[in-house]
Amino acid sequence: MSGTALSLIERAAIAWECERLIHLYAMLNDAGDFHAAAALFVEDGAFARPAAPDVLIHGRDQILQSYLTRPPRYTRHLITSVVITVDDEDHAGGHSYLTLHTGKPDEGGAGGVADPAYLIGDFRDRFVRRDGIWMFSERRGSLAMKVGG
Repeated sequence: MSGTALSLIERAAIAWECERLIHLYAMLNDAGDFHAAAALFVEDGAFARPAAPDVLIHGRDQILQSYLTRPPRYTRHLITSVVITVDDEDHAGGHSYLTLHTGKPDEGGAGGVADPAYLIGDFRDRFVRRDGIWMFSERRGSLAMKVGG
């Protein structure tokens, strides 16, 4: 496929893979499976949390450590308005909005009461296909609004 124009179906398949990656990342993050979430990045990937957009964390291992050293919390990331731009057969970019709700789990560890405050932000992503698998090469978050609290 190198050097040839991508068909509409090929572009749609790439866009679907990248959008799936965005949603999978949010679900793994909410589940507290930080090893699996970090594994979605290439080895030399980069990440900036929406709450700290100017702090770029370099490398999959450092991304994982940034999650493991964070205090535990109960979250739900709601991802919307995902737009993927396919560059070529191995590179793409994306932009998505997120709403982050946090709370405290009930005594059983699930459910619970949501904090009245929540965050609205976005991610700008870069994707790369390595050995046939789409991964994040970069995720840069930013905050647009803090609601309540």
